[in-house]
Amino acid sequence: MKSQNALHFSVPLMAMMLLLVLPSGLLSAADSLDVSRLREGSEAWNARRAAETGFVPDLSGADLKGRKFRGFDLHGARLAGADLGQSDLSGANLSGACLDSSNCQGTLLDGAVLKGASLRGSTLDGVVLEGADCSGADFSGADLRRAECSKAGFRGANLQNAHFREASLRSVDFSGADLRGAYLWRAILDGAVLMGVKVSDTTVLESGRYADAAWAAANGAVSMADVIVPPAVAAHASSQDQTRRVTASGGKKEGNSRVNSVLNLWRRTGPVDAPYDAAQFEMVKSDWREWNRLRRQNPSMRVNLTEARYDHKNLAQINLQGADLQKASLRGTDFSQSDLRGADLRGANLSEATLVDVDLAGADLRGAKLWRANMSRTRLNRAKVSAATILDSGKPATGEWALKHGALYMAD
Repeated sequence: MKSQNALHFSVPLMAMMLLLVLPSGLLSAADSLDVSRLREGSEAWNARRAAETGFVPDLSGADLKGRKFRGFDLHGARLAGADLGQSDLSGANLSGACLDSSNCQGTLLDGAVLKGASLRGSTLDGVVLEGADCSGADFSGADLRRAECSKAGFRGANLQNAHFREASLRSVDFSGADLRGAYLWRAILDGAVLMGVKVSDTTVLESGRYADAAWAAANGAVSMADVIVPPAVAAHASSQDQTRRVTASGGKKEGNSRVNSVLNLWRRTGPVDAPYDAAQFEMVKSDWREWNRLRRQNPSMRVNLTEARYDHKNLAQINLQGADLQKASLRGTDFSQSDLRGADLRGANLSEATLVDVDLAGADLRGAKLWRANMSRTRLNRAKVSAATILDSGKPATGEWALKHGALYMAD
């Protein structure tokens, strides 16, 4: 009877998902004529842009991966959700262009002009921005891990919550940029200009420490409060809505295959009696890149993985910041280079887990089991531990241990 009721419940849910997904523009919104014109080469393209001053290219959601657009005039172009991964846009003019939620992983943008462009929530992992002009651009929530940005100009740019982990930021001009909530752990900032940058107590510096008033004063920066973003209506939305939004945001699949992927997700999970969010559970397990993109686009989304089982799974580089992982089974799980800041791991089993280069700052580890976990270069600033926390050594956490590692020793 219970399973029968669940089936009746799931059918209207899937129907509702289709109604929500289909109108949201799953197919590429790009103008096919504009896409075909790109093939004519930069000379013809740039001549058309010069002659037709009102021509605004619409390349939204287009698959442009691995293409050569060196020197193209793409100022003001609509490229939201486009896939430009591994493409060559060296010296291209992208001033004022919209590249929100685009994929620029490994893209060459050296010497490009991105002045006033919008790249909110974009994937720029490994991008080359050497010498690029990014002044006044909006990179809020963008993923710039391991990016090569030497000698780039980010003057007055919005870099709130941007992820610069291990990025090369040598001689970058950040004058007046907004770095509140930005993540700079292990980035190289040799020769960077930081005069007038805005930081907050959630800005993570290259040292792994949080920016404070003393650091700001010493570096000519301005310490400010974070901008409070009102929780999105979808923060507590159901799993099907979260899945709809990430599907509609412009993945690699197109057309009916995308709709089918949503339905397949529900066939795999279905309505289950579990304390965690079933759709989130599946997405974390199957596609960390899509999951990370969802997190960037919906930073206020509640992540419920209470009592989830990910034993011996590969979850390297995943963003589980602020996630509820209470009593989760994570034995032998590989979390290398993952972001678990502020995660609730009370009572979680992390025995023999790989926590190399993992950020556990502010995480709640009270009652967690870390026996034989590899905690090499793990960041533990402000993490909460208690006498019930079993460390990698097999011993319970102590106040002395917490002090040594920058953690907070608290009662259970």
